Amino acid sequence: MTAYEGRCHCGAVSARFETQIAPEAIDVRADQCSFCRRNGAKTVSDPAGTLMLSFRERDVERYRFGTRSSDFIICRRCGSFMAAIIDGYGVLNVVGAGIGALAERPARPVDYDGETPESRAERRRQRWTPLVLEVAA
Repeated sequence: MTAYEGRCHCGAVSARFETQIAPEAIDVRADQCSFCRRNGAKTVSDPAGTLMLSFRERDVERYRFGTRSSDFIICRRCGSFMAAIIDGYGVLNVVGAGIGALAERPARPVDYDGETPESRAERRRQRWTPLVLEVAA
């Protein structure tokens, strides 16, 4: 198991991504939605891994847009986009989390515009990482 740890720019939100995928085989993606492109996001996930996010609720904004089908976790203090989460699953933005080993790699462009809400939710459940949230009041 390899663990990648990161945090937002100011340190208010921390992340730990655990995976058994070899580092060179991790699929680094660049979603082509307007939000991810504006934020320079590069995301990773592993359905057999674990994504842990730790923060105080008052330090994050849970932003929803478009299909309003996931929460984008954004630090209110420094503005870093850290992850997108839904129903116990998440995808980590390695740029926002400052995980250089993955953030510096080229990202594979992906476009999900043609998905139905049902197929989008199913894709996320199958491909995103099981999520552990440590949220303090």
